[in-house]
Amino acid sequence: MSEFIQLDEALNSEAGKVLCWPVFDQEVAEERVSQLRGLGVESIALGGPHVVLGDQILGKGHVGVVIKAIYKGREVALKCRRTDAGRTTMENEARLLGKANEAGVGPLMYTHSMDFIVMEKLVGPYFGDWVRENIDKTNEIRENVSTIIGIARKLDAARIDHGELTKIRRHFIVTGDGPRVIDFESSSLGRTPQNLTCTVQSLFLHTNFAKVLARAYPVPDRDDLLETLRRYKKTPSEENYKGVLKAINLI
Repeated sequence: MSEFIQLDEALNSEAGKVLCWPVFDQEVAEERVSQLRGLGVESIALGGPHVVLGDQILGKGHVGVVIKAIYKGREVALKCRRTDAGRTTMENEARLLGKANEAGVGPLMYTHSMDFIVMEKLVGPYFGDWVRENIDKTNEIRENVSTIIGIARKLDAARIDHGELTKIRRHFIVTGDGPRVIDFESSSLGRTPQNLTCTVQSLFLHTNFAKVLARAYPVPDRDDLLETLRRYKKTPSEENYKGVLKAINLI
């Protein structure tokens, strides 16, 4: 079980070092703790599938790292901007996650500041790991694939390009309520959304994961699939979306 460290003691703990990583600066770290107090974060903790400074954490990306926290009495995920990130604030990512929430997808965002996003903590394995561990559960795999495709369609409709769905196996977490998309640090409202096409390609074409999925899911006809994706990419209508669903054996 994770040991939660109160903010007053955070900078004396291993968890506190992650708040200001990879280049630790005492003054910056203290200012970040002040941000957390202002947001209503009460404590932080380590634990998860990724490793930073020899410690396990929930997530690690190019812009931020994710650890556990307590916010207003509930356990949440806390995304911390890396000190070497190529951006000076989390504002844009928070805005995009908020837009995704409006479309009914992504972890629920509770609040944010310049260096932090406080959001719903999703519990479950990455989709890629889940498939490998449940390769014989063909009906459940089909249901989860259908859910993932639906999420990609919602993002397209909201005009949000996720930007990372070519690497689908680690951008969906399979919770008790089904798959949920995560990590909006590469997302944009300024690009043409390609969520559905990237997701389908990641699931069925050109990837090592596609070979794994093929052990449990009927392999679509490659030429037919590519043609339906071209039509959808040109005109992302409901009719062309249904064409993609048919090509991947979902209708």
